[in-house]
Parts: sequence; structure tokens; C-alpha cells
Amino acid sequence: MEEFSKYESRVGKIKRAGRPVYAFITDMRNFQQFLPGESITNWQAEKNSCEFEVSPVGKTRLKIVDMEENKVVKYEGDGLNNTSFFLWVQLKEIDLYDTRVKITIKADLNAMLRMMAAKPINDFLEKLVTGMENFDGWIDSD
Repeated sequence: MEEFSKYESRVGKIKRAGRPVYAFITDMRNFQQFLPGESITNWQAEKNSCEFEVSPVGKTRLKIVDMEENKVVKYEGDGLNNTSFFLWVQLKEIDLYDTRVKITIKADLNAMLRMMAAKPINDFLEKLVTGMENFDGWIDSD
């Protein structure tokens, strides 16, 4: 097994309380809302898992493996050549309409993939955080 590479997003600001954000991201059927549309195809999802293809990487699977209410959602996935990775979405409610989000990916990559993957992964994280910041379909459950 190779050493896990760690990639972290910037801290984003969502103009919503933490509860509706958490409820939304713990249903994988909603996850597509934040993915960059031009590179994602063949999207399929159930509440706790999803599967899609990323151009030019190939098929990727993602499932929820752990949750801490209104704080963190942990996903485990696999992709190219059965490469395993982990994705964490951390939430911190600062105020009623101010929830901070940070996304971390840890991936099992060999040295060659590590060099090739850094920019696309960092771009993906930026698009994901920006998508969450700009999303206006959060459903308030209060």
C-alpha cells in the first residue's frame, strides 16, 4: 500500500444553518448538485451511496461510512485501478446563517498518480466548496 496523499479545500462559508446543510449532504442523491457537471456522467445514487464516471478518470463509487450530526460526514470511495480514497466534509456552525465547510480527501496514490492528481483534485475541491457556497436549495427543517 502506498502512502495516503492528503488534499484540503479552503474553508468555505455557507449562508445557512448547519442542520439543513448536514441533512442535505447525508443523502447521496443530493450530492450531484455540487459536482462539476462537465466532467460527470452516468450518475446513479441511493441515500447512502453513489456511482458516477469522471472524465477522463473513469468510474468512481462513493458511500457514507460515518457521520457526526451537524459536524462531519465521512465518505469512502474507489476509483481508477481500485484506488481507494476518503472524503470528509466538516461543518461548523458559526451563526444561524453562517456555516463553515472544509473538505478533505485522502487518497491511496503511487508517486506517479500523486504528481498527476494534485491539480485535478485541488480543482475538484475548489469547485465543490464553491458549489456549496453558491447553492440556494438548502431545505430548512426548522
